[in-house]
Amino acid sequence: MGKNKLRDLRLSHSLSSQELVDTVKEIYPKYDKPLQSKCEQSDVYGVRLNQKAMNALLQKYDPDGSLRRKRSSDGHRLICKIQCRLEDDVYAELLHKVKTMGYKTVQDWMTDMVLMYIGEPE
Repeated sequence: MGKNKLRDLRLSHSLSSQELVDTVKEIYPKYDKPLQSKCEQSDVYGVRLNQKAMNALLQKYDPDGSLRRKRSSDGHRLICKIQCRLEDDVYAELLHKVKTMGYKTVQDWMTDMVLMYIGEPE
């Protein structure tokens, strides 16, 4: 998939520009092929199709949602996380103590603390 969803839609479904133009014209009567071309090259022209028109195209030509972006994982092996919020002074003190204990990161320290708390070996 490229950067431009409009172009991806046209190419992946073997649609002509005119087919897309005709669909958008139902909502915006003055939409034409030169605008279509500029929207497909938004990185050059700075012109994008608005969401209402794009939704109409996706509903008509991509009803199964194959072009909609799926959220991907962030690539971390360990996907479960815990967190808390601290006052600035408490956080600074914690960072100082974690560093003096020899940990590179608070995450390393927290992992050890959790494993120690639940009784797991490191």
